[in-house]
Amino acid sequence: MQLKVKLLTFVAIISASLLSTPVVADQSVTCKSRKHEYKMCRIDTHGYVRLVREHSRSKCVQGRTWDYDQRGIWVDSNCSADFVVETRHHTDGHKDHNGKGAVMAGAAIALIAAAAISSSKNKHEDRYHDESYGHSGHSSYLPRWMVGEFKGYNMQYGADVKLVISEEGRVKANVQGTKLHGYINDGRLYIGDAEFYIERAGEGFNTVQNGDRSNKVHYSRY
Repeated sequence: MQLKVKLLTFVAIISASLLSTPVVADQSVTCKSRKHEYKMCRIDTHGYVRLVREHSRSKCVQGRTWDYDQRGIWVDSNCSADFVVETRHHTDGHKDHNGKGAVMAGAAIALIAAAAISSSKNKHEDRYHDESYGHSGHSSYLPRWMVGEFKGYNMQYGADVKLVISEEGRVKANVQGTKLHGYINDGRLYIGDAEFYIERAGEGFNTVQNGDRSNKVHYSRY
């Protein structure tokens, strides 16, 4: 009974927060490297970035001649292309982001929380230190231990959480039937307005929500 009351109170708080948050449309950005020089193109909102059209003769290769992080999209070695920045509010079946769907999505976001120790990168992965990669690092690169299907249990809210993480960094989350989309970039998990740090733990990983270290979950493969 106490757990149910706690969760309902939490949902009410989250709903108030989401109702005051404006919906942000996906952003289109053209970024060009000239004379083989490095170029950083700022973006208005952090999101999952995908290349939609190349303009240059030089091949644009993610992690080598282009990539992205919280600051923006960078290109190098004459890479020129159009990019789309997908917002952090994409959900399955919850297009009414200011209604009931937003409340359920908000509850799910907080349930995808996690562990006590945080780190922005796995310092033991050699590819993170590969000097042949771009100037600002290959922020979208995911080590093998981050890719796959994972499950966790949130003890604070009594909820099962499942994550499916692709090699490109896309994340599908399922919290007791509520489905959300997110992504991983620069060693962090982003879902909605929530941000989580990730650290390897055995065959799985731990995460900790930025700004709330009390919500803890360990994710293991299944």
